Amino acid sequence: MRPKAFYSKSFLLFIRIVSVFFVMILFYLTGHAFYDVFSLHNYSCFFGLFFGPVSLVILIFVMFNPEKLALFVPPLLFFSISNSIGNSNPAFPIIFMELAALLLWVRGFFKTHKTLKILALVLVYIIPLLFSLRLGWNAFAAQLFDIVQIILITFCIFFILYEYMRAQTATDKVLNLADYAETTERDAKWLELVQHGTKYEAIAIDYELTLGTVQNRLNKLYHLLETGDRIGFLSIYANAKIVYQK
Repeated sequence: MRPKAFYSKSFLLFIRIVSVFFVMILFYLTGHAFYDVFSLHNYSCFFGLFFGPVSLVILIFVMFNPEKLALFVPPLLFFSISNSIGNSNPAFPIIFMELAALLLWVRGFFKTHKTLKILALVLVYIIPLLFSLRLGWNAFAAQLFDIVQIILITFCIFFILYEYMRAQTATDKVLNLADYAETTERDAKWLELVQHGTKYEAIAIDYELTLGTVQNRLNKLYHLLETGDRIGFLSIYANAKIVYQK
């Protein structure tokens, strides 16, 4: 079966629209940074004088070339750093950093030297975060606690969505049980029966085996398939075609 295209027309249109909105927001933020620095002498916005124009150029390019969506990463990192330094709300830099990490993951950035790259990305955020120590330890600790909560909630959202999407895409595939060690054609037949709602007791009677033997074998198969249990197997492979082909 042909895999679903990631860069579909609707997806590219979405990237264009998002780019337009980001460009509009950046025009405002960059102008505000110039005003804060030169009129109000608020030098915590100084980074915006550099990050703003550079990010605008990048995002205007993405607006016309949406397939280059990975170019969102530099502006996101820029504004994560600047917001870490000049913004007391920890949500903004965290969200920018998370979206940057997601785009890097989509582009396969973490396929090699994963640990080193993740550590570098974390340091990009932590170093400017230390600037909040200028407000005192209590303020820094409170902000750090907010950050941990935001990261935890976001991780839960991404993990649940990832598992759900993986389950949905798996149902469109063929499950060849021969790809797994120590499996047999009978195992494939049993899983197919489970797919169709056959009870363990019925399988045991048909194959003249004890119920415990059938349960133990199927539980081992669920473990091999990394589905956890019968419910997990059905949620992932309910519509999959099960075969045994070496």
